Amino acid sequence: MGKNQLYCVSQLYELKQEDIRLKMEDWLIMSRLLLEPAKMSINGKTQVFDQRILQQLIVKLGLNEDYWLQLQNDEEEMTIHLMGDRLFEKSILNEKTFYYWEKVYLDYLKTRLIKHGSFAYMRSYSEYLYHNTSELAKRRSFEPAEETRVLPKMKGLNGDVVVDCNAFPGYDVFYKGVCLTACWRLFLGAPYKKLFAKQLLLEIQQVEQVAELGEGVVFELYKDPFQWEEAANLKFQQLFRDQLGIPQLSYTNGVGLLKQPYIEFAFEDTVIQTVQYQNERFQPTEKRNASYFVTRTYNFLTDQYRVNRMKGGLNALAYFPWIDDKSERMMNYHILYPELTLDQGLAAFEYYIRDSMEFEIRDKRYKDYTAILQLFIPKKAFLDFPLEELRRALNDITIHQISRKNDSLTFSLEKEKKHLIVSFIDQKKVALKNQLDILEI
Repeated sequence: MGKNQLYCVSQLYELKQEDIRLKMEDWLIMSRLLLEPAKMSINGKTQVFDQRILQQLIVKLGLNEDYWLQLQNDEEEMTIHLMGDRLFEKSILNEKTFYYWEKVYLDYLKTRLIKHGSFAYMRSYSEYLYHNTSELAKRRSFEPAEETRVLPKMKGLNGDVVVDCNAFPGYDVFYKGVCLTACWRLFLGAPYKKLFAKQLLLEIQQVEQVAELGEGVVFELYKDPFQWEEAANLKFQQLFRDQLGIPQLSYTNGVGLLKQPYIEFAFEDTVIQTVQYQNERFQPTEKRNASYFVTRTYNFLTDQYRVNRMKGGLNALAYFPWIDDKSERMMNYHILYPELTLDQGLAAFEYYIRDSMEFEIRDKRYKDYTAILQLFIPKKAFLDFPLEELRRALNDITIHQISRKNDSLTFSLEKEKKHLIVSFIDQKKVALKNQLDILEI
């Protein structure tokens, strides 16, 4: 399963009772066209397909239901799940079936998404499985053990070693109630305006197509979904993910992807501010390589939008967002969960320390102010803290002083006339502080 199959997902929201009935009836018609189903499941109970039973059930469904229906033939399936005023659809279709019915099926999806679309995507089922299967045993169904062995690993919630899917461009993660991913075709509806101004989405670069659809935006990242393994297509997929800032917004490995952002966010009530980093040719690039900065301010409640593009260089604020002029200190912090890593967080600790020291900025304040990096970790992480390993990893950085207490560990570091104080602090303390208080050591 999955080799030449297409995986389609869509979510509809804010449906009224009549909308639910009509859309479920349309789903039944479309499913019969595509599949010629032999079996059906109603809330998990499988039986021989009987259209009459489904039609009678759909007519009776109300607004506060939790029902899921599935139709199947030998290789394909279509599922619809009603939850309150929302409908979730999933389909696994053979390549031949999809391309035979492509125009009809796309028109069916488009009509549904224009008015009620929250989210949708279409992609190779093989690509979805590769980028979203973390358990080692499950990857055996499509990947030799030798290939799995070289993939990045982390600890799952039960402590087992799993593949770190955060490293893959097509990994589905969730943030503020919405799905964030990158794949062949993708629709982001009105709920996504709590993260992205529509104009930001419409100006995404290096995609095959981008266009408005209803209240949302639809993307096609490359031409053929079944050529997803080609290096160029994987690059487009990763660049799309980076431009949306998915690695910064949500990750499940406890420490982040340990790479420079292409975009950064600031949220305050109903206002979102983003800063996108671009090179000399106005193309998306990593923060440290930026020559142009695109700042967007968007109020998703009032729909007010402002954009400012300027050329320049990174200043101290880009790396230390909280600056206390009175005490001449500037600070940045991260909340980390090293217990999910296989190296006790060592690679993450080294990355965030170097990221706070190894950059070039023209800012006189930086030379005078005390730079502080605070890393909040669980108290139990202090019990097996990789202190000696971190010393060795930072062997090109001078460590002037180490101060250790029950709930903190502080370093004073110097490299090429740059100074940094790094404090590892019990996570419980971050809940008691606000952003300015965090500056206190």
